[in-house]
Amino acid sequence: MRWKESLIAKLCETALLPAGRTLYIWGGGWNESDTGAGADAVSMGISQAWEEFFLSQDASYDFKKHRMERRKGLDCSGYIGWLLYNTLAPYGFPDDYVRKAGEQGRMLEEKGFGNWKEPSEISGWHPGDIMSSASQGHVYLVLEECEDGSLLICHSSPPGVQVNGTVRSDGRIRSEAVQKAEACMRRIAPEWCRRYDQFRKGGEYLREYGQFRWE
Repeated sequence: MRWKESLIAKLCETALLPAGRTLYIWGGGWNESDTGAGADAVSMGISQAWEEFFLSQDASYDFKKHRMERRKGLDCSGYIGWLLYNTLAPYGFPDDYVRKAGEQGRMLEEKGFGNWKEPSEISGWHPGDIMSSASQGHVYLVLEECEDGSLLICHSSPPGVQVNGTVRSDGRIRSEAVQKAEACMRRIAPEWCRRYDQFRKGGEYLREYGQFRWE
């Protein structure tokens, strides 16, 4: 249990390192053949090239104009793959964790790290849960489930790696998680917030994703 608690704390701490300083790049974190991790996703720490590219852009950034410029940023599954490597490698589990977004949760179950649930089986969320969806083509990390049923999450979603909050479980858009996400991003990434003033994600994040939980 102590190992699990330490790992989840490390996971959530590491997740924030590229937040607000790494832009979304389609194919970022993947190898050239799109079969798994590229060099950046099996390297410890943040690539200097990510931040340099972020600093070279402005509020008009359009990821569609930079597809496959793989070394300049991360896509959703590249980010989670990088995060898992940077969290698990120090515990003795260096591996390629980059998969298609809908496969990353099941991959972790197959590797013996925990259990996977389908969306219909989910009854709540814990910090460290990896939520992945083939239908949405996306994957994200849960940082917290708030009292109003909203989720504080970290992921790579255009324009890049960021902390967001979902709507409430009843669908109302004014949620605790959105408030916490905005406060977090304004604290750790003021330049990002000057460019990209967006912190909310919709109810599909609560309904359409399967859940991996560490055991």
